[in-house]
Amino acid sequence: MNEIYSLGPLEKKIMDIIWGKKEASVSDVLKILRKGREIAYTTVMTIMYRLVEKGLLKRTKDGKAYRYTPYHSRKQVVHNSVKSVIGSLVNQFGREAVVAFTDELEKIHK
Repeated sequence: MNEIYSLGPLEKKIMDIIWGKKEASVSDVLKILRKGREIAYTTVMTIMYRLVEKGLLKRTKDGKAYRYTPYHSRKQVVHNSVKSVIGSLVNQFGREAVVAFTDELEKIHK
């Protein structure tokens, strides 16, 4: 898993729900999302299918519906995304990227 996952706000909310529940159907996710806003079933279904295509969710047939589970843990996705971004910056900007990253680390540890 070396991909970088760029998630939109709705994709992130859906992933957070599924990471929290460990497994969910479109209807399960829809019920939670509708607590905060009005959203169509087809919108949620489409986003969840796209997350399958991105390799973030697995889906298995459960009767007439599908059940979705995370393909990777939240920690794995964050780690690999950050690693990919840092690697890209170092490849593109070399020493300057390393110096900037070190400066930011020093700010955090003060």
